[in-house]
Amino acid sequence: MQSLLLLNAGELYSRQDSLLVNEYIVTESKPSYHLDPAKAAMYSAVLPGMGQVYNRKYWKVPIVYAGFAGLAWYTMFTNEQFVRYRNALDYRLDGNPETIDEFADDFRYTQDVLTRFKDYYRRHRDRTIIWTALFYALNIIDATVDAHLFEFDVSDDLGMKVGPSIQQFDRPVQGNRGQMGMGFRFSINF
Repeated sequence: MQSLLLLNAGELYSRQDSLLVNEYIVTESKPSYHLDPAKAAMYSAVLPGMGQVYNRKYWKVPIVYAGFAGLAWYTMFTNEQFVRYRNALDYRLDGNPETIDEFADDFRYTQDVLTRFKDYYRRHRDRTIIWTALFYALNIIDATVDAHLFEFDVSDDLGMKVGPSIQQFDRPVQGNRGQMGMGFRFSINF
């Protein structure tokens, strides 16, 4: 929603979207939208992706939820495999002849192999849980940094120029007046 401001023509207003009409300057005023980084972090902590919505970065929300969905699926898959091999190993070691594991007919699944598979899937399940926690933290950090950089100026007049410079010395340098010297000039526009 845009509104119009009327300023007296005597007042100088240097905006490109202003227009002089009958001794008045008509200027479009755009509503300012300021982001609070703490609020963005809190929103992302409560509901992942909500901080990105608060920052008006809607395109990041599907990435956040796809990341969480992929990590959740892999956590469930590795946990199911861990439970499967753990139960098979428990059935073999319980000493009860009535409990038979699902791999009893396959000679490739020895007790050692079942132990290695159980440890492998437990390790991957635990790592995936850690990756999920890191992804959750990354979601919060992204929302916070986006809120901090929301008003960052990225116009064309930002930059740094480096070039040669020739300078005249007003003070005597080793007894000679009016010597010239060469150097570098750094100019920063912001």
